Amino acid sequence: MSYESLRATFDNLAYEIVVQGFALSPSERSSKMQELCLLAARVMLQVEGSEDEVKILCSLDGIMHRAHSLISALEQCEDLRAKSARNYRGSLHAASL
Repeated sequence: MSYESLRATFDNLAYEIVVQGFALSPSERSSKMQELCLLAARVMLQVEGSEDEVKILCSLDGIMHRAHSLISALEQCEDLRAKSARNYRGSLHAASL
């Protein structure tokens, strides 16, 4: 697969993670992030030794960092929602006693 094709696939998957992040289950997010890492590795091998190698690697790193940060933020948000729901149910139960 050519660099252009690999990069387009990588960019599309990163976009999918960002746009559909909330709609994905935790296992789907993890799977997509693993796939993104594998694509990044393939791109890295493809551009090794090229004059744009450093620029491309920096770009990949930035995109992967943003995707990972988004996934972490989504997980934190889900944890907060779950804790909030438990606290709300607990306060309702205590008020009814």
